[in-house]
Amino acid sequence: MARAFRSGVETKKKVRMPLRHRVWQPIRDLRSLTTRAQRTGKGMGPLVEVPALVRIEDEHWIFERIDESTLNRLSHRLIVADEHGEQTLGVTENFQVALQVAKRMAEVEQRVVMIQPL
Repeated sequence: MARAFRSGVETKKKVRMPLRHRVWQPIRDLRSLTTRAQRTGKGMGPLVEVPALVRIEDEHWIFERIDESTLNRLSHRLIVADEHGEQTLGVTENFQVALQVAKRMAEVEQRVVMIQPL
């Protein structure tokens, strides 16, 4: 086996493969993908603005889509004041959750959170 590697392959037994130069034309190659995406988008209907909900679970931010009934249940807004003005952190369903978030922000980040009823 070692001798075969040392002596190499005979030239008449070598496999010849012509080198193909591929010309990549992104517009032509991606045209079918873009038309399929446009067709799918038209089938989905018009775009609708969907408000986002951010939850904090186990120190992680979780972004979700919410429906109108959930929006109607929200009761308190959490606001932090900084040098650029006020910034809304989010909203909560009740005062107890808002108070927990405000306490946690005060402990961890030493920031004061204003709780504003909606």
